[in-house]
This record gives sequence, C-alpha cells and structure tokens, in this order.
Amino acid sequence: MDMKSIITIGDCNGIGIEVLFKALLHIHNESLSPNNHVTLCGNTKTITEYAQKISYSIATHKSGIIINNTLKLEILESGNYSPVEFGSITKTAANLAISSLETAIEKTISGEFDAIITMPIAKIALSRVGWQFPGQTEMLATLCNISNPMMMLASDSIRVALATIHIPLQKVSSLITQSIIVERIEKIYESLQKDFAIISPKIAVLGLNPHAGENGNIGFEEINSINPAIKDCVKKGIDVQGAFPADGFFAHGEYKNYDAILAMYHDQGLIPLKLLARGGGVNITLGLPIVRTSPDHGTAYSIAGKGIADAKSTIEAIMTAETIVNNRKI
Repeated sequence: MDMKSIITIGDCNGIGIEVLFKALLHIHNESLSPNNHVTLCGNTKTITEYAQKISYSIATHKSGIIINNTLKLEILESGNYSPVEFGSITKTAANLAISSLETAIEKTISGEFDAIITMPIAKIALSRVGWQFPGQTEMLATLCNISNPMMMLASDSIRVALATIHIPLQKVSSLITQSIIVERIEKIYESLQKDFAIISPKIAVLGLNPHAGENGNIGFEEINSINPAIKDCVKKGIDVQGAFPADGFFAHGEYKNYDAILAMYHDQGLIPLKLLARGGGVNITLGLPIVRTSPDHGTAYSIAGKGIADAKSTIEAIMTAETIVNNRKI
C-alpha cells in the first residue's frame, strides 16, 4: 500500500540527520519500502549544511534534495536556519526542532501524512527556549488531546511498554494505581491486536518493588494495585500474568514467552530492552489517533559529526511505522 511518512529534523547538532540519511539510503538501496514516500520536515539550508559537513553529496531538486545522486528526499520547509554546531546546545537548533515538531504533528493530525517519525531532540536545549513538555511523547499527546500517552519500545525479540514515562522516581509509586495499570494493560492489548496483528496477545506485568514486593515485606504496590489490576483484566478476557520480579524475569529469559511486557518505570523497562536490542529498537506511542515512532536513542552529541552513528534504530522506526499503518488499514 502507498503511504506518506513525515520525519522531524530533531536536534541538528546531534546524530539525527546522519542516521536518517543512512537509514533512508539503506531502505532505498535494499528496496525495502518502495511505496513509502518520505518527507523531512525542517530547514533546507540547515539540512544541506549538515550533509556537507559529514561528506554527503547533495543536489537540490524542485521540492527537496538528492542524496549521493541516488535518493530523492522531499523537504517540507519549517523553521528558521540554524547553523550546524555538532555537540553543542544552541537556541537556534532548539527553535528549529520545535518548529519541525509542531508542523509535522499538525500535518499528520490533519491526515496529510500517514505517520510521523520523530528524530532525537535535546530536551535541555528546548526547555531553555520555553518548551514546556517533558518529552516529545507528551507534546504529541497534548496536541492530539490525549491525557495518558504510553511508550512502547520494541525490537525483533521484545516489546516493553511503560506504566510511567518521564517522571522522577520518587513520584512513580503514587502513579501505580489499580485503574492506571488496568488502562495500561488494555492499551497494550489493543495495540498488539490493531498495530501488530497479534490475534491473541500474551502480556506480562512487572512488579514495582524488588522481588515484586515479596508478599508485602518490600512494599505494597503489588498487593494494593498491580495484582488486582491484573485480575481485573483477566476477567475481561485478556491473557496477562504477573506481577513478576523484574530481575529474574529478564535474567531467566521469561520475556521470550510474551508478546509484550508492562514495566512500571522508565529504566526498569528500557535498560533490558536496549541491551537486548543491540543498537536497534524503536519507540512507539500507543493510544494516539496518529501513528508515531522514533529511534530509541538520543542526540549522541559525543559522536555527532563523526560519521560513525548506527542507523539500525532509525531503520526500524521507519519500517515499524509502515507496518502499523498497513495493519490499521486491514
């Protein structure tokens, strides 16, 4: 099926544009996605400058650029020019990233594009110019009028969703309520069926505390909230099990028996996922009226401009968005 994807520019001082070029060239050269028409949302002058600094051949055409005399990339102009200063936090890069996000989200909500892929940003840079969101996920949710966005990170071998996202650890416990866990499990179940075409998904839920609370000896969240939520969902016909102690669950390979895992907080889920993904992995936002994916890494300032960044996660983000769009059309 034909589809149209829009990709945000992210932080032009990080690795985002580099891994995007590498990913698009790989997809094009391998003929992996011939019907996916990709547009990059950003400033053409900045994009061209970035490409030249990492030794890519760039030529212009009517509505975009040609990379290495091979790949035509459409550009949707958005935001003012920002000089490319690899590894630096700059206001111009932050403002360009925000403009690209706003434009791309608006165009996807309106139906002009089937999916949005967001490249990495430097949150500290954006906050310095007045950006009010903890992350891109929360911005997407706000502009889509969704109150509880949900992150799922996925690779070939594992899918991990998060009960809480970008919040301090000391606030996690207060958000682990029975109703929130039920809502999270139901959202995962719906996504596995609708986005991943899994007819009868099997879901695992991790405990919050060491040893999953050890029957109340190391915390009560499992007894008071997590286990009752699991029981509620089982009664609704969802195949969900837990709460499992997180360390043993991953160490003993139990994750292989489930289509998705619900972790209670950011690092609990993402550390094992990133280890297992080995440079891959894609971030998917569940519960939105639009399809959104992104690479599961940051700006990587320390290697920006060196030409050594791994594009595997960006390839997966583009391909996963296409898979979800196609599955939703079935």
